Amino acid sequence: MADKKSLALRAKIIGVLLRDARLAAGKNLKECGAVLGLGSGAYSAYELGKKALALPELELLAYYLDTPLTHFWSDDIKSEKAERASEVNTAELIKLRQRIIGAELRQARQAKGLSQKELASAVGVPPGRIKAYEFGKHPIPIPELETMSWLLGLTVDNFFEKQGPVGEWDTRRRAFENFQRLPPEMQEFIGQPANESFLRIAMHLSALSTAKLRALAEGLLDITY
Repeated sequence: MADKKSLALRAKIIGVLLRDARLAAGKNLKECGAVLGLGSGAYSAYELGKKALALPELELLAYYLDTPLTHFWSDDIKSEKAERASEVNTAELIKLRQRIIGAELRQARQAKGLSQKELASAVGVPPGRIKAYEFGKHPIPIPELETMSWLLGLTVDNFFEKQGPVGEWDTRRRAFENFQRLPPEMQEFIGQPANESFLRIAMHLSALSTAKLRALAEGLLDITY
């Protein structure tokens, strides 16, 4: 069974990271609360760790603050300024994401061969709560989602939005972060328009199976020798 103290501590840690992201983006409590349709007082409960965010809510806040979702699972503090104006229908998006995450959770639980009762016991919540989570009727606090992910052999990343405005933003953000991790000489090579053809060849090669790559290599050897 999950330790309630550890779940509460995780909520506080996420709250601290959320506050750092908000301050780095130059936003106030009222502005962030408005993203979720809450007042500043209700929103501040998340930053103080008194209430745990659900993943759809965190996704929207990360999008609004232009902070990568990975920030909330790392020790790094982002200090860059950001200005974002979102036209996303947040209330509908949160409801939709809750249903999607619930369906993915149900699928993962069934694939693992666990009953709702068994999963609930491991997390330390009533079985009815798991049913409500799986049908999107109740938001899943992130500390509980993390625990369930671990029990099901997954990570929270498996539940991140892959499509839609938030998903597309997160994909671009991750791609840029990966680019920044490349050695300077590779960044320079990729940045040269004249090298686009070489990059496209590399993309095509990466999509080939091992057998096709072996056949291609053998063909090149025949030509060479």
